[in-house]
Amino acid sequence: MEKKILIVDDEDLVRNYVRRALSTRGWAVSERPDGAAALALLEKETFDAVICDLKMPDMRGEEVIKRIRAGYPATKLIVITGSVSNITSPLVPGVEVDGFLIKPFGIDEIRELTEKIFKA
Repeated sequence: MEKKILIVDDEDLVRNYVRRALSTRGWAVSERPDGAAALALLEKETFDAVICDLKMPDMRGEEVIKRIRAGYPATKLIVITGSVSNITSPLVPGVEVDGFLIKPFGIDEIRELTEKIFKA
């Protein structure tokens, strides 16, 4: 069955990079440039996974992730972060995530992590 993945990142380059990496695997990939747009889409469509950047203007990634976990607990969550220091503590305090990508990351890393969370 085709998996549906939502990418949430304010950087066009990052969204396009992740979309290309995952769509070549046959997954249906949607993308949104901010948290509000992502949450609005989640009200209309179901996604198997959300890949969300932590640092975004307006609504920060932590808030988006907390809302997704609360409203859509079965949705897998992957966090994108540019800070290795985040890895020593919970990425989003009080919220369990399924994986993380540290910028800069490679296409194989995105694919492997996404495949891993769907097998878990």
